[in-house]
Amino acid sequence: MNLLKNKKKRKLPKKKILFFSFIAVVVIVLITGFVMLLTRGRELSDTMLELPVSLSSSSDTAAATTTQARPYFAAGPYIVYTQGDLLTCLDAKLNTVWQLRLFSSGLEYTSDNDIIAATGYGVIQVIDTKGQHLFSTQLDGEISSARIGKDKVAVYVYQTVDEATKQYIVVFDLNGESLYQIDVTDRYVLRYGFDADSSLLYVLELDVSGSTPISRILTYRPETQSVTGRIELKNQIVSSLYISGNQMYAIGTNQMTMFASQSAESASIMIYGWALNDICCLPDPRFVFVPANSEKEINIVRTIRGSGNELTINLPPGVFDIVHTSDKIYCFANDKIFVYTVEGKYLRMYTLPFEISSVERAIEKHVFVTQGNKAYLLPLP
Repeated sequence: MNLLKNKKKRKLPKKKILFFSFIAVVVIVLITGFVMLLTRGRELSDTMLELPVSLSSSSDTAAATTTQARPYFAAGPYIVYTQGDLLTCLDAKLNTVWQLRLFSSGLEYTSDNDIIAATGYGVIQVIDTKGQHLFSTQLDGEISSARIGKDKVAVYVYQTVDEATKQYIVVFDLNGESLYQIDVTDRYVLRYGFDADSSLLYVLELDVSGSTPISRILTYRPETQSVTGRIELKNQIVSSLYISGNQMYAIGTNQMTMFASQSAESASIMIYGWALNDICCLPDPRFVFVPANSEKEINIVRTIRGSGNELTINLPPGVFDIVHTSDKIYCFANDKIFVYTVEGKYLRMYTLPFEISSVERAIEKHVFVTQGNKAYLLPLP
């Protein structure tokens, strides 16, 4: 009997049991909420950062998609924007990394992973992406454009002599020494630039002197001032060229032609009716094509690898631009992003916080998007 009475005395009152139960429930709810807060997926609006710029011609979408029309660009891991003659470099969080004042305002900029070239008034100034001055020089003529390689810079120059206009491509090393000058007067140059290793300069020109147009690709080695290759493609106009190692890819109006050793054709793929939209530059590059008549909406995308493998993806309504990365394909509509794997498998859709008017590659795994006169840096989800 005494044992039973002692056990009864040790029982907690009902009010205390309810109180402790309530506390336990509150603690569980708080812990659950805290865990959900820490692990919840961030919305796109949480990750988008507005750039400190204003787009004066934002209503002109075509103009706004060019680097020259925009006061910002990507350079390696950084974003650089212009204010008159002042360059400001930002990191991915839009923190200022460095500032540099150039020789003038109203310049045109070309950039890659390591180098930034500013041109205007017959002057070229070259800096690296750390803001360090590499060289600047005045040329006898007007610079119309510049191209950057891994260790070289080329400029296209117009020079008037005795009322005649001469045209040259001049190649510099990063110390500002002139390595090579090519006379391209009276040649219809479509494109020029460097291969991925910057050891070769290429010039893509159109010859219309015969009965059929000929797209001619010439490659040069600036260090030895020699021509290293000459390829002619007939009955089509080559609009883009990509060279990596010994592989050359020429994208024309009818075919994408692959060359080995920059001379012998190895394969060709019919692309008539398709237009190049994007290139993902990998050891096995991926070329993104859309229907050539896709002015406002893209309903299908075709990707072709350098190896020749390809796939097509039928897209949802409203897609107007595509960005291909190493592991995903991002299809942008005005207020949505549709994401696919590189094998064409649909993953998911993201909703943008507002309608955008343009998309452009930025730093790695980021894009620039615009809305009205505002520009944003958007990490790709």
